[in-house]
Amino acid sequence: MNDAHSEKPGPWSPGISSAIPERYLPLATIYRPENVSNTLQQARELADFTGLAPHALMRFRPERLIVHEVLIRVMADLSVPDGKVYEDLGINFRRMVGIILSRYVAPERASIVAAFDELCETARQLFVTQFEAALTGDPAGKEPVAREADQGGWLSRLIGGTKAGSGAPGPAQNHDSREGELAARWLAAATASGDIAETAAYQSLSRTLSAIVGKRGRLVGDAELLSRLALRDFSNGYGSRFIGKQLTALVHTAARAEGFKVLPAQEKPVIMNVKGASAAGKSTLRPQQKHLAEVLGLDWTDFALISPDIFRKYLLDYASLDEAIRYAGSLTGHEIEIVDLKLDDYMAAKAARGDMPHLLIDRFRFDSFSPQANEAQGGRLLTRFGDVVYMFFMITPPEETVERAWLRGQQVGRYKAVDDLLYHNIEAFSGMPGLFFTWALREGKQVHYEFLDNSVKKGDRPRTIAFGFNREINIFDIPAMLNVDRYRRVNVEAASREDVFPSKDDMSPARNCGFLKQCFRELDAVRLADQTSGEVYAWIEQGVAVAVNRAALKRALKTSDVREALAVVMPVLVEDADSLDQRREVLDCEDPHTLGAWGGRA
Repeated sequence: MNDAHSEKPGPWSPGISSAIPERYLPLATIYRPENVSNTLQQARELADFTGLAPHALMRFRPERLIVHEVLIRVMADLSVPDGKVYEDLGINFRRMVGIILSRYVAPERASIVAAFDELCETARQLFVTQFEAALTGDPAGKEPVAREADQGGWLSRLIGGTKAGSGAPGPAQNHDSREGELAARWLAAATASGDIAETAAYQSLSRTLSAIVGKRGRLVGDAELLSRLALRDFSNGYGSRFIGKQLTALVHTAARAEGFKVLPAQEKPVIMNVKGASAAGKSTLRPQQKHLAEVLGLDWTDFALISPDIFRKYLLDYASLDEAIRYAGSLTGHEIEIVDLKLDDYMAAKAARGDMPHLLIDRFRFDSFSPQANEAQGGRLLTRFGDVVYMFFMITPPEETVERAWLRGQQVGRYKAVDDLLYHNIEAFSGMPGLFFTWALREGKQVHYEFLDNSVKKGDRPRTIAFGFNREINIFDIPAMLNVDRYRRVNVEAASREDVFPSKDDMSPARNCGFLKQCFRELDAVRLADQTSGEVYAWIEQGVAVAVNRAALKRALKTSDVREALAVVMPVLVEDADSLDQRREVLDCEDPHTLGAWGGRA
């Protein structure tokens, strides 16, 4: 762990550690009494009982859930001006949120909270009844009664008789007959119910059962304690959505009155998604993305700008932190994750009803690089809702992310520990190939992709490493492609630039060409080309080298990393290029779908 107490803070000793010090934990937004109704100490006691982390056991107050739901709707439903400098988007976003909350939500807050409290009290009574029966073996209530549509349902007065979906969590692990019977009973009740509130309540019962059985092997505890656990799950989840439903009309009333633009639904949404490690410079692409939208004939103000980092300064008053100021980012971390996942669910609901706008997605999130998130159907990624998709991958040296994060911290007050930043690089570059191939091989969508070298000076356009469209790729910079493998090898304990990477042998092309080899093998067509001229020097089709431009290839092989990498992944280009057909092709540097510098475009 990096030294958090350096006398002279700097990029490699920013004065913070990856873990929030115990003395600062009460300042975290998820533990503050004005935001949650239980305490950190209570959550720690429950953590020992359930096996869940303390932050996962906090119950938000309805007033805080109101803030969450407004943040989500402003980001997803309204056009937020992004201005000319980095800070403008956040400033404009928070101004709009503040206006909506103070002028339009505040007069209705008491009634919203009262309805929420009534909802939760009814749920609590159900939880107590069910857990008492479960713990005593009382057969009462074992058979859930399915409700007919015209009978109305549980809390129909509050939710307007809305019908439930069929989704429900799987049963808890069947450790013995009682737990298995409970899981089956509550699953059946959730499925049979005609009301989304009742369905959500039985799902909360099931999740609570799963947590306890997973930790204790069987259902233990008293009904009141178990009910509090289930109620936390219910109120943070369904309760938040219940509040959000009441806020939607207020947000749109505010938009009309204040002149905020409501984002129009798109028949064929265009989604631009920029991926890279934390502090890789993702937001620096925004001017080029805006230009791309113009080239495509799209109105930039029709894009929802998905960047949850801008929630932080609304969730926490940085000026109140005094000596803890450098932990501001960490102190909002758990709450940001929660709101971000709610945002995903809200966007999925918009897509289901045909209300999806164009999206620009700019966020680092571990699960977006995980295999589960990148499965064939796109997992939870918002990119799956696009008809036309642009994926931009930022390849920034890990040591640069450390130093840029320090500068960003001085600029906006959000710092990160060095070991966190370096681990983010490992996570990003380990997951990047899977994310890339998920979309490059995707059927039924137009998918453009570009890899960009952001090791350039501040203000310069990143250099295009490679770009392509649906199963094809043009590669300019083979050494930079090798960095996708190299940048996973960082030393997270590094205390200087010189400590970041292992020995030169570990960084050799031969040991870092896995991603390049996968491109040659998985994609239908690969062109290798000169970055300056766009002249193609080799063609690979279906994993086989089929043609070369001999003169251009000879020039390319003068670069040692190119020669060594090709000797491993496509030896014929190094050993027997004369046996291949001769071709000539020059890529068009005016290709409107690329953002980076290449072919003379600065």
